Amino acid sequence: MPVETMLSKILDVSLTRSCNYDCSYCNQRQDLDKPMFDMSESKRKVVSNKRRSGKEWIAGLNAFPYKHEYDKLLFSGGEPSLHSEFVDIVSQVKGFRCKMIVTNLSFDVDKLIAACRKEKTRVIVQPSFHFEFADFEEFTGKMDKLRAAGFLSNFIPVSIVNLPDRAIGPEFREKFRQRGFNASLYRFEGYYKGTFSYAPLEGYGGVKETKEVLYSSCCQPVKPNGDIVFCTTDAYSDNYVSYGNICDQKYVEIPREITIQNYGHRHISAASWTRARNPATGEPIWQGKNYRYRTPMNQVRTFMEIHNYPWLASAKHFVNVVQNRLKKKETVNQTNLD
Repeated sequence: MPVETMLSKILDVSLTRSCNYDCSYCNQRQDLDKPMFDMSESKRKVVSNKRRSGKEWIAGLNAFPYKHEYDKLLFSGGEPSLHSEFVDIVSQVKGFRCKMIVTNLSFDVDKLIAACRKEKTRVIVQPSFHFEFADFEEFTGKMDKLRAAGFLSNFIPVSIVNLPDRAIGPEFREKFRQRGFNASLYRFEGYYKGTFSYAPLEGYGGVKETKEVLYSSCCQPVKPNGDIVFCTTDAYSDNYVSYGNICDQKYVEIPREITIQNYGHRHISAASWTRARNPATGEPIWQGKNYRYRTPMNQVRTFMEIHNYPWLASAKHFVNVVQNRLKKKETVNQTNLD
């Protein structure tokens, strides 16, 4: 199962697609056949949510023979902590360059810290603050514990979605900074009350027009049943090609690039990880912010993500400010707003 040598890739394991929050702006609500002008009117998409046991995940990921080809192992969802054996899985899976969790921090962080210490392993927690459900004091209290245990990276800030008609995001960003945590605002990805942002309108988000493109991805998703799929769009679909199964330990070769006919129906969550090219000329059509090559610069970036040097938060802030100032006004935003 060779992976493009110079492509910086992550293995994104969805332990479950379920979530204990029901955020009105969740882009997992997006209907792939039509734009949702108000996300809250649509149910979250949860497909193929058959879950594997903790024992299956631990055995499968520990035996995975292609660990060296991935820069990160990412546990995501949904909310990954909803898996009943989440702490065991995260603490007992080993051998990857870097382990990360994308989470709303609704779980008991003391149990995670204790389990990782027992197993002599470490994971980086990447928290997302969802102000419609999370309690700020409880959330930051958990972050205090994670930071003290070395489970937070100063290079990866708390992420807060920035909604165009609500000022609450910037308000909470300031509250986090007053508590000593770096927090960044991110543009809402997808449709929000009639406005589409982030990715090309003709390429993502249920646009009915389709076209053929050459397509590749830096993110190799693994569905809750263990199936390995090509890109994040497949995580939202019941109609997908599987390249093997982590828990069954059976694999087939994953192509570096595929030809797809449904570019206009790709899910918005796939956008940041993917590249699309013209099949006739090879000219680029779209390249997301997380589509990266394993260059020395990105190897340094990965190194910084997993360390806790105090100066990293300031460096990240400076880079974001420069990126946004240099970006042309008509260019679709692919960086965080800071």
